[in-house]
Amino acid sequence: MSPSEINENPVQGEFFSSDLPKRFVRESIQNSLDAKAGEAPVRVRFAISGAEGALAPERAARYLAGLQLHFHAVMDAENRSGGNKGELAGRKRLFNAPMPFLVVEDFGTTGLRGDVRANEPQAKGNDFWGLFRSVGISPKGKEAGGSWGLGKWVFPDASKLNAFIGVTRRQDDDQMLLMGQAMLKLHKLGDKKHAHYGYFAAASDDAEDTWLPMPATSDGPQAPFVRQAVADFALRDRRQAGTSVVVLHPGDELTDPDKLAWAVVTQYFWPIVAGDLVAEIVAPGGAVRTIEAATVAREVHNCGDASADSGEEAAGPMARAIELAAWGTGNPETVDAMANRKKEAVSAHDLRDLRERYERGERLAFKVRTQVGGVLAPFEVFLEKDDTLSKGHDYYVRGHLHIPGMDFIHAYQARALTFVSNRSLLGHLLRDSEGPAHDKWNASAHRLKEGGWPAAAERVREAQRAAERILRLLAVHPEEKQRDALADLFPSKPAGRNGRSSNGSTGDQPPPRPVDPKPTLRVRHVPGGIIVTADPDDGLADTAWIVRMAYDLARGTARTAFSRFASGVKAGCPDFSLRDGRLSVEHDGCSVDVIADNELRVATTEAAMSLAVTGFDERDLLVEISPVVGRAEEGEET
Repeated sequence: MSPSEINENPVQGEFFSSDLPKRFVRESIQNSLDAKAGEAPVRVRFAISGAEGALAPERAARYLAGLQLHFHAVMDAENRSGGNKGELAGRKRLFNAPMPFLVVEDFGTTGLRGDVRANEPQAKGNDFWGLFRSVGISPKGKEAGGSWGLGKWVFPDASKLNAFIGVTRRQDDDQMLLMGQAMLKLHKLGDKKHAHYGYFAAASDDAEDTWLPMPATSDGPQAPFVRQAVADFALRDRRQAGTSVVVLHPGDELTDPDKLAWAVVTQYFWPIVAGDLVAEIVAPGGAVRTIEAATVAREVHNCGDASADSGEEAAGPMARAIELAAWGTGNPETVDAMANRKKEAVSAHDLRDLRERYERGERLAFKVRTQVGGVLAPFEVFLEKDDTLSKGHDYYVRGHLHIPGMDFIHAYQARALTFVSNRSLLGHLLRDSEGPAHDKWNASAHRLKEGGWPAAAERVREAQRAAERILRLLAVHPEEKQRDALADLFPSKPAGRNGRSSNGSTGDQPPPRPVDPKPTLRVRHVPGGIIVTADPDDGLADTAWIVRMAYDLARGTARTAFSRFASGVKAGCPDFSLRDGRLSVEHDGCSVDVIADNELRVATTEAAMSLAVTGFDERDLLVEISPVVGRAEEGEET
């Protein structure tokens, strides 16, 4: 590195979930689908070598040449800074051990196209540049699933050596290329400082400060080496265009075929049932599982412990969501609906018949109309009633990608799937609303402003809320509110998840006399935070509220907890702060102002509103909600 270069360590992994099989499958298949060539389905093959197929140390050494010194330097620095000495020593010993590997290959794609010598700040359409020569910049077009240029981090992150090798045959020139990359941390060898990335590339006599790493090619002097790599890693016939990525010494979580299969099913059920994707999982010993439209519904139940997720992604709910998706991709007759939240979602003319069909348990399909910049951009909603559900399950798909981080129909015993085409302007807009992990649509995302999208926040909320607005009309008897079941519904008595009320009691006292409580906002605890909602039947539009939060204490009352928080603020070290940007505040149907480190003023603009505050640690969170009961010129009284 030159003296002027910025010191930088890779932090891309911070943007993604900790579930390695899920994000590995999610990012690799997304890249393959974005490179789809022609009408035939994309085929993606995951092959686990296991110990049986591992390369002997002497054969593995040819692919690790030059990496060992740098890797040891990083491990030694980690050791000095207090890392896990046993783990670090074990990783260093990998260079002298047999090398297992994980291969992910695609077929029916274009391969890594583009000029392999290009290295400009932007190289649109250059997939080779996108994988090997850029971070945080995407060469993909508007209809692609990915857009941040960070998903490629999953390949080095999947390796115990943080290294992978790519082999691609390109559709445009029929050339086969091989190159590898390692992502370590900034480190020093002797007195020389080295950047966090390194390459496995064709040898060159160029000086290091002018050398551009180049791939080995199938028609050059490295051709025998390329053919040997194809044989060593048991790659499929590379006479077809496509790309193979080989993860060297994969993480232990990636050696379980059930976990890979479950990740395929949960992340990409839509393109599978639509016939756009076929996935193969090859276990050690050669057993092959094929996941395609005809097998995906039963494959859900073949994943063992990997399918033990709770909620919407448990095996049973996923199987039924896949059945709904398969029905939706079969071009069912649709009913026109409106996305505009100032109008009824469904016309009164259609409503009686639809309610009867919904109550009978029929599946219903809606074509929801909206506009982006004056251009019609409809999307689809498929739903069905399910009396076995304790709360609603909703799924969202943009293009081929399942967007799992949203929940808006919990008040209804129903299942809903919202599909937005990547070819529509709404699909392009929603892609800009997603973060690097593409796990939810955020109406306040900065990239929406950068893209100049008109009324972007409202378009996002329309797509999020369409199923809920339709269900509000169809469900004659939505799930009853249980005001006396949740202590945190009462503004004067905050409650945490341990059930203690503000006076410190544990609930053993006689129940209070029944009263008819005034309508108030409702609180639901979710991992890392809360969701506050208003029921549309309560008529809480144009009301104002103060939402106050504090971590619960093992001893003492809620008053003690809020007092302790105030003491932390005075001392300059509050438990958390709504002002520093570390907590996420998302809202719909209301305006929100931060008025203190732990307080929000919420003004509802619609009868149905929601407020999500997330980013807290795992401690129980007390929530106090108080109405703003009066207004005066000099201020407000609560």
